[in-house]
Amino acid sequence: MNAGVFIGVDLGTSTKRKSTGVACIIDRHGTPWIHSLPEHIISEDTLIHGTIARMSSDHASCIVAIDAPLSRPDHGSMRDCEKRLRKHGIPCYPSGAKWVQDWVDKGIELKGWCENTVGTRVIEIYPYAARRALDIGARVKKKSKEGRRVIQKGLCEIIGGMNEMNQDILFSDDELDAIIAAYTAYCVEQGNFNKMDGFDGAIYIPLKMADHTIDEYQPVR
Repeated sequence: MNAGVFIGVDLGTSTKRKSTGVACIIDRHGTPWIHSLPEHIISEDTLIHGTIARMSSDHASCIVAIDAPLSRPDHGSMRDCEKRLRKHGIPCYPSGAKWVQDWVDKGIELKGWCENTVGTRVIEIYPYAARRALDIGARVKKKSKEGRRVIQKGLCEIIGGMNEMNQDILFSDDELDAIIAAYTAYCVEQGNFNKMDGFDGAIYIPLKMADHTIDEYQPVR
């Protein structure tokens, strides 16, 4: 049985095109290490479930980090955690808005499946907030080629195996968000994270190491 694995899911809703990214990271001698190429798949539940089950098999523990709201507001259009993010100057989708309900439903269902069927811990993450905290392409457009190059280069600097694995492949924005999600799960396991929470949900954000010679991290600003 291998050590823990950290799986990131950038959850989409389309079953007509590839809209969900899934990535996994392991801990290799204290370094986050990408375990395999990220996968870009259509957002069909059985396909997402099968990918997570395969990635988590043969590992002693697993944390799944999902880029999607995993709860609904107690009232109004926004949860406390989303309001807190906005106070930090980080825009986010209002999880109570009608136009995102299919996405919210899918996230909540996936969380329940992971917890009940695979027995994993599940956390909610937000890739843009993570990029802001890590100072990785915070000002670029992630859907542009140049933006993706900047983000991918930044991830290569903090995640082992990225340079060797991508072989000059430019990952899609969904795949990059999935890698960021997996890295956030790794940081949560290490205790290096911020938690934007409230009574109706929580969003986890990785911390950036301020000085690589000491164990010092910076909170999101």
